[in-house]
Amino acid sequence: MTRRIIGGCVAEQRPSGQVSNLLWRSVLTIWLCLSSMAPVLATPVPIQNKQSVVPEFTDDLLAQANQSVSSDLGDASSNLASTPIVSGKTAGQAIIEALEGPILRNSKVGMVAVDLNRGRTIFAYRPNALLNPASVVKLFTGAAALHYLKPEYRFESTVWLQPDKFLGGVLNGNLYIKGGGDPTLVTERLWLWVTELHHLGLREVKGDIIIDETFFDAERVGPGFDMENTDFAYMAPVGAMSVNFNAVGVHIRPGDKSGASAIVSVEPDTPYVELDGKVATRRGVGQYLMVGSKAAENKSRQVLRARGWIGVDQNPKVIWRKVDNPPLYAGFTFRDMLIRRGIKVGGSVRVGQVPKGAKLFHTFVSRRLSEILDDLNKYSNNLVAEMILKSLGAVVFNEPGSWGNGVEAVQRFLKEEIGVSPDQYLLRNGSGLNDTNRFSAALVVRLLDYIYRTREIAYELIPSLGVSGATGTVRKRLTGDAVHHKVRAKTGTLTGVTALSGYVMSRDRVVVAFTVLVNGLSVSPRRANKAVDKIIEALSSLPLHGGPTTWEPASKVAKTKAKP
Repeated sequence: MTRRIIGGCVAEQRPSGQVSNLLWRSVLTIWLCLSSMAPVLATPVPIQNKQSVVPEFTDDLLAQANQSVSSDLGDASSNLASTPIVSGKTAGQAIIEALEGPILRNSKVGMVAVDLNRGRTIFAYRPNALLNPASVVKLFTGAAALHYLKPEYRFESTVWLQPDKFLGGVLNGNLYIKGGGDPTLVTERLWLWVTELHHLGLREVKGDIIIDETFFDAERVGPGFDMENTDFAYMAPVGAMSVNFNAVGVHIRPGDKSGASAIVSVEPDTPYVELDGKVATRRGVGQYLMVGSKAAENKSRQVLRARGWIGVDQNPKVIWRKVDNPPLYAGFTFRDMLIRRGIKVGGSVRVGQVPKGAKLFHTFVSRRLSEILDDLNKYSNNLVAEMILKSLGAVVFNEPGSWGNGVEAVQRFLKEEIGVSPDQYLLRNGSGLNDTNRFSAALVVRLLDYIYRTREIAYELIPSLGVSGATGTVRKRLTGDAVHHKVRAKTGTLTGVTALSGYVMSRDRVVVAFTVLVNGLSVSPRRANKAVDKIIEALSSLPLHGGPTTWEPASKVAKTKAKP
């Protein structure tokens, strides 16, 4: 195999006999084209050679962040010398129009789009600029987890007891629950777990329910979480034993008539939660609701306070709020379900460790990691991301999972698999919250290229991305005929930040990996998304080649020339 430079990117020229690589790329191209489906490829396909075709952009990123990209991409004229000029607007021209628009021109933007089939850059703007990628960080977390843990990995939550104290279905001691970092334990699965214990003959626990969280370290709030003081569910703390994404749903529905009290309840109905709900019912439709959540002074309970009003003709409302003590929340919920299943529990709930000499009584396993990625990417669940990150650290380094060793595991993955050293980006957590992480568009696209060319990861991660106009966080975006169902992407949204990264199928059935990172927004992310979507629509519907591949704003060029 020989290599040549095309448009500033490394392309491969393969011997004619090397058909396996082409087969893999052809199959995956068809797969992405049918992106509205969750495809299962029954025919084994040889593993693709993983040589990246994305520009390496190896210069000092901090120094190059605000400089022209021409040195990285080469002379645009020479890049296009062999490319026939297509009449009409090209994708590059349309992208420039979007970048020059009133929303993006006043923001910090990094953008790269690469033709993965031909191995050349379609367009790049400030590819090395280190920007906040928001939830696009979840792509790095998911890829590293698939690499080290493997798609079939299952999180294990275990039940332990002292065998000499268990006789005739009665446990004359404590029941120990050890969390294994499962981010998907919800009420329904917890009930299944309790039912399995009942089938194993457990009828009474005379001691306490003790939650062992030693699979993780004691830190519950990751880097960046402390930047926002809120009780919203998307900021829920992490615990090795967690239930319902460490959130409680407050259900509010109107009373029978105006003037009556609204019906306020919580799900799950657990002794850990104290509800103070005083919501009135008014005429018509509409609502004004305030729901707060805080730990009780002794931190043994969570206090939820609901106030406001709801219209008698208004549909019921569910408001989710985080809990502050995941192990106690999980323990009390577990205890309550044991009792409801007919298993008596004499003691309370506390945090501790499985003692030496205890015997494993039961293991409850999660879904496969590959399935859990849907929660991570389609729904951009922050708790799932952080629990995967800490689990990654625990497994890779064989020690309690932490944000430190989880990040180190991702850094090792990026260095060994993609060739990127930690000094080229900033990574502090697995979810992308808040103003914590910094990546370049070039690096994100290099990851997308790696995913696309690595069969065992592509099969699992690409289907977890939202489909434009159909699923996930892009279900209401990119709905036009030219791009509907042609994009699989991960979104990122924070105050002043919007990001979109993934794959788009061009009109010529070329797979394009793209990243658009926008920081410093003066408008809402929703308005900014429309400008970003125009870029993706251009990649989908217009000629990819024959136009500009880079752009430098006129104001910036003028400033550069004015320097002595």
